[in-house]
Amino acid sequence: MRAAGGGAMVFIASISGSRPQPRAQYAAAKAAEIHLAASLGRELGPDRIRVVALSPGSILFPGGGWDRRRSEEPEEFGQWVRDEFPLGRLGSVEEIADVACFLLSARASWISGTNVVVDGAQNQPGMAGW
Repeated sequence: MRAAGGGAMVFIASISGSRPQPRAQYAAAKAAEIHLAASLGRELGPDRIRVVALSPGSILFPGGGWDRRRSEEPEEFGQWVRDEFPLGRLGSVEEIADVACFLLSARASWISGTNVVVDGAQNQPGMAGW
């Protein structure tokens, strides 16, 4: 990237990196990614290299864990969605990809060294028991 005159990178972190949750090791790793993006944003900025952490909330996609949970425990899953998501649903892969594409684009040229949260105002990062 230095040889090319700059660039951008996005680390896929998680809201688990900034909110307490039961899977402590996962949360600690995601917190480290968020911190790494902040540190590298400052360190690599003079080389015109932007670094951003992207922290998705819970994402629903076919065959994923939340899809499985929704089919195995529909009542509990539905209650969790009602309780935790003001927008009434989980996010989609496309929504996260759209933000990642923006962050990597020249249109985001002033965004670096930060964590961008895309979670629909989700309250907690996980569902009890998972």
